[in-house]
Amino acid sequence: MEFQEILDWSFQRHLNPLSWYIRPVFLIVLVYFAYKRSWTGVILTFVLMMSSMVWFPAPETVNRQMQVVLEYEQRLLSNPVSATLTIALMMVFVVLILIAFWKHSLIFGLIILNVALIGKVILSLLFTGENGWAPIGNTIFGLVLVNGIGAFLMYRKRKKLVKE
Repeated sequence: MEFQEILDWSFQRHLNPLSWYIRPVFLIVLVYFAYKRSWTGVILTFVLMMSSMVWFPAPETVNRQMQVVLEYEQRLLSNPVSATLTIALMMVFVVLILIAFWKHSLIFGLIILNVALIGKVILSLLFTGENGWAPIGNTIFGLVLVNGIGAFLMYRKRKKLVKE
């Protein structure tokens, strides 16, 4: 199987909305392991998160907006220069998130996570027009999940400090 065939196979499965909604869950697990300073957990979760786009079957019906966004991403990843830049940008955010939580900086980590999640939608809108709204559902899910857990942890931390 050639690289382009593998890419096409992967992107057909990534059109399944479940592959989009599982990513924020992996982000939570990833930051948990960073917070616990577990390299094994971080690496394993990162590999699982990156592979999750192909876990689900290709959908029977495809959201046209989602397809346009993913076709753009596929074009980005098909070109060596844009693929390198795209992956580098993604890795910068992942590394910053990991550093923040490794150093137990909940606020800085949440800021970076929010910028990354909202930034993906903004970039999608800039590069694919109205179709860029396709990831808004999983972005809102991710924002609620990440910020909800963050708010809960900050509440617990404050409550613990008040008791002391």
